[in-house]
Amino acid sequence: MNFLIVFILYISFFLLKVIFNIKNDREWHEGIINNGNNHQHSEDPLLEAYISLGALMIRKDRSSYSEKLQYLNSYFSKNFPKSHYNFGRSFTESLKNPVRPKTVTRWLKRKLPKREQRLQVMYFLAGLSNVDGFMNHPEVKLLKEMNVLLGLSQKDFESIIAMYSQQRERKTTSSKPSLSRVQLAAKILGVSVNSSESELKKAYRSLVKLHHPDLFTKDSIQQQEIAEERFIEVQKAYEILKSRME
Repeated sequence: MNFLIVFILYISFFLLKVIFNIKNDREWHEGIINNGNNHQHSEDPLLEAYISLGALMIRKDRSSYSEKLQYLNSYFSKNFPKSHYNFGRSFTESLKNPVRPKTVTRWLKRKLPKREQRLQVMYFLAGLSNVDGFMNHPEVKLLKEMNVLLGLSQKDFESIIAMYSQQRERKTTSSKPSLSRVQLAAKILGVSVNSSESELKKAYRSLVKLHHPDLFTKDSIQQQEIAEERFIEVQKAYEILKSRME
């Protein structure tokens, strides 16, 4: 009897979860964000997803608030030029009622089936968190959570974080690659610091195929600039590791 009750409860819970997921998915396809306390309507669900995730990231660190808003406005105007939206209202509501990462990423994984597309979401969030030149612990924690929920690898996460760290490291006065720079370069390429030349070239070519600016000629100017920045960091990382073999 007890087994039957447990079984019925389990089935009921499973059905409720299925219904809840279907409801959330349908709302996202209709451009509605389910924040628990508020529903927002947008003509472009993907844009609304970006706005909500941007607000979620800013909640982790409100320093350089004006600069971060400029980053968002610039990114959206260049990457969603045909969308008509009330950025101020959507962003304010998203700040008050933070989106559920699982709800958004479940929809994004279907909307953006390719790994390269989901990586763009991560680069968008990482770029936002780095506007003030520093990623604090809550920001990195959210990035790590988003990386997992988007179905990306640990190497993807480490490479993204290392790219921004390498940019900061390069601003130091020392011209000789330090141990930290070598380690960052290795993380960017997804190899060990003691990788062979063939392993290094293989990793480099793989990232070049993913980040080469020529692949983004049909995208927005902002996206082309981001791709070029990533490509430069990949090249710098390769040069640092290759120089250790000479």
